[in-house]
Amino acid sequence: MNYEKIIVELLSRIKDLEEKVDYLMDGKQIPEKPTSKYMTVIRPKVSTQEVCQYIEELKEDARNNGEKYLVLKAGHIHRAKNLKNLMPIVCNAMRQCMGERDVVIFQTPSGYSSTLEIKYDLEDEE
Repeated sequence: MNYEKIIVELLSRIKDLEEKVDYLMDGKQIPEKPTSKYMTVIRPKVSTQEVCQYIEELKEDARNNGEKYLVLKAGHIHRAKNLKNLMPIVCNAMRQCMGERDVVIFQTPSGYSSTLEIKYDLEDEE
C-alpha cells in the first residue's frame, strides 16, 4: 500500500471540510465544488476596516470588564479571524486603532509580523 498517497488524500479532504465549516460558521452557503481538484476555494476579502472593527470590539469588551489596558498580538487576531496570509492587513489595523497613550510593545524590523504586540490603554482621558 502507498500510505503516503493515502495520507495526502486524507489531509486534502480534511482541508476541504474545514473550509466548508468556515463558510457555514460565517452563515454563508458552501460554494460549488471547483472544476479542478487543484483549484482552491477563494475566501472573501477582509478589509483593514473590518479588522479595526474587531479590535475595537475587543477593546470595548475589555473596558466593560473593568480592564485598564488590553494587549493584543497580531498572530492571535489573525487566527481568531481565521485569516490566511493577511498579516499586513492585521498589523495596519492594529496601528490604526492606536491612540496617543497606546504603546507598541514588540515589533520586528518589517513591522508586519505575527509577533507585533500592542498595549491599548482603555482608561478614559480626563
